[in-house]
Amino acid sequence: MSVKEPSSKRGSAGGSKLEVNEMPRGQRALEYAGILAFASLAILIAVETAFGASTFGYVWLVPILAVAAYLVADLTSGFVHFTLDNFGDDDTPFFDPYFIKPFRDHHVDPKGITRNDFVDTNGDNCLASLPPMILIWLFAPISTTSWGYFFGAFFLFLCLGIFLTNQFHKWAHMDSPPPLAAFLQRLGLILSKEHHDIHHESPYDTYYCITVRVWNPLFDRFDLFERTERTIRRYVPGTHPELRSERDGALNETRQT
Repeated sequence: MSVKEPSSKRGSAGGSKLEVNEMPRGQRALEYAGILAFASLAILIAVETAFGASTFGYVWLVPILAVAAYLVADLTSGFVHFTLDNFGDDDTPFFDPYFIKPFRDHHVDPKGITRNDFVDTNGDNCLASLPPMILIWLFAPISTTSWGYFFGAFFLFLCLGIFLTNQFHKWAHMDSPPPLAAFLQRLGLILSKEHHDIHHESPYDTYYCITVRVWNPLFDRFDLFERTERTIRRYVPGTHPELRSERDGALNETRQT
């Protein structure tokens, strides 16, 4: 669930680092392939699920599974967003240019995501979904057992929710989102600008969920993400003992939101 935007320079020793928001070489082709593979696997899993439905019935459970999967997608977006914002650095192999850096640059230029096209916006989420999708399609008995059918339906909706997360995130940063998106935002069914703006207030340490936003008020009330970060920094070797917001507070105050 990353965001990439066009950009300004970032200083680096020996010129080994990418420019701010610069796309790593080969990323565009990888994203096209990821979207195609995601669509193909989603269709294959949907076909298996349809066979399961015709065999086992209980079709009335599918909408319930869809809602549950949507809520889990929102939860997943929060913990992924929280992790990428707070852990790792410029020297983290692979994850820095593809995931960590785009998320953190997004705080510098929040509107940059609105300039991304469909591939830039959704390619990385598709790529991240491929390994579990391949495993589920190959090994889960979706069409031959009742539990496999229920799990397959839930997993398919979960993948679709994760796929749509960055699109919802992009719409939440647009001053004039498409009419359908604006309607869904007003209904509270997808992330809205007013809600997501809370995350973009310094020090950017709350309201991490960016699919629909259901979990954010609850987690903020109980300081779940702060407690989680403190626990990780206390017990995981090699992590800085202070919270990122405490360590980077002065810098955060100077960023543009």
